[in-house]
Amino acid sequence: MNMKKKNVLKKSFIVLLIALINPILAQDLKKEFVLVLDAGHGGHDSGAAGVADVEKNITLDIVLELGKLIKKNFDDVKVIYTREDDTFVTLAGRADIANRNHADFFISVHCNSARPTAYGSETFVLGTEDHRSSANLNVVKKENSVILLEENHEERYSNFDPNKPESLIGLTLMQNVHLSNSLLFAKAVEDNFINKDKRLSRGVKQAGFVVLWRTATPSVLIEVGFISNPAEGKYLASKEGKKNSAESIFNAFKYYKTEWDKRQRNEMGANEPLKKVTEKPKIEKPVEDKYFKIQFLTSNKKLRAKSIQLKGLDPVEVLEENGLYKYFYGQTSFISKREELLNYVKRKGFPDAFVVEVPINTNAQEKETQEQKNIYRIQILTSSKKFSDNAPQLKGISPVDVYEENKLYRYYYGWFSSENEAEKELPKIKKAGFQDAFIVKFINGKKE
Repeated sequence: MNMKKKNVLKKSFIVLLIALINPILAQDLKKEFVLVLDAGHGGHDSGAAGVADVEKNITLDIVLELGKLIKKNFDDVKVIYTREDDTFVTLAGRADIANRNHADFFISVHCNSARPTAYGSETFVLGTEDHRSSANLNVVKKENSVILLEENHEERYSNFDPNKPESLIGLTLMQNVHLSNSLLFAKAVEDNFINKDKRLSRGVKQAGFVVLWRTATPSVLIEVGFISNPAEGKYLASKEGKKNSAESIFNAFKYYKTEWDKRQRNEMGANEPLKKVTEKPKIEKPVEDKYFKIQFLTSNKKLRAKSIQLKGLDPVEVLEENGLYKYFYGQTSFISKREELLNYVKRKGFPDAFVVEVPINTNAQEKETQEQKNIYRIQILTSSKKFSDNAPQLKGISPVDVYEENKLYRYYYGWFSSENEAEKELPKIKKAGFQDAFIVKFINGKKE
């Protein structure tokens, strides 16, 4: 090869390199953070039908409230909405808004819908990890199926069929560069739903959403909850529910933006993932002088175990007082678990349920029999990891309590007033896959 050809190739390489680097440098050096907020559905696409309102109205109110919070607290963030009213916007159009404005992050807000008993939030990033789950696949199909309402959708989406799993796998291959940042934000969202709002989180998941696939930026799709659930649907349609949801997403953004600013100050590369600051987990200590249980029903009749009036709550403690029967569920010495139990009972159909504090070693407690002081539980698992309530490792057993002891997490199921009752339930737990499960006795909320 002669020198002239070498110089031409060298110049071509330099021009190509500059063309590739300049957009990255321009993105790193810009001062304004561009955030695109996407309220799912709109116009003739109502989305899911809830018990109190349709999806498109709930998502719009949450997104507008979220935008107000961000504008109020961040001078260096430019908020762009894909829609600010009841307008239909195509999935491609939503992604194009983000790409056209060189967005630094894209947040799409949706509501879930399924059987009436389903509840909880979940946040998705682009990927194929959870396509093995039929439940997640149904969510993906539902949200992607809106393209069928668009004109010329065959041409716009290259004959993409939202009902075929193989279509979903192919569209996830181009966004791996943004996955770490998307996961960081998604986890922060679900952590806020758990810790701030005391709600059930179904976790962070990966799935093939068209609106995430087409955005050339870190992005998440947040399913704030199931509007098909009687309790959760009413909550998400209420001012309180919308406000709380917006605040939780805002808190996640505030955390993400702080990490983004640190990266900018340190002049790190634009494509290097943000690093999560690992904090030493705070270990909650049990209350020393009392324990808690949930009273959910008072009746002049004594209902049999697993009666239809108990709405699936099992096991249940029954105390008779002045001719009335009081029904209780659960027992814990932890404040956080107390709130989880209360919310669980309310979602089962007892909105007036409340927490009862039971003091330890007082005259009031002495009225109870020794059997009522003693509670038997089934220990199903011991692990060095803390799993969420809906983790596959728990194999569908719910509700489950977690106790941390000597850096190990012990998982317990059920509250039984006698060892005989616990023994009757034990075969079911073993059949679910916990062959080594065993019964543990608790006295006044403490393990014997």
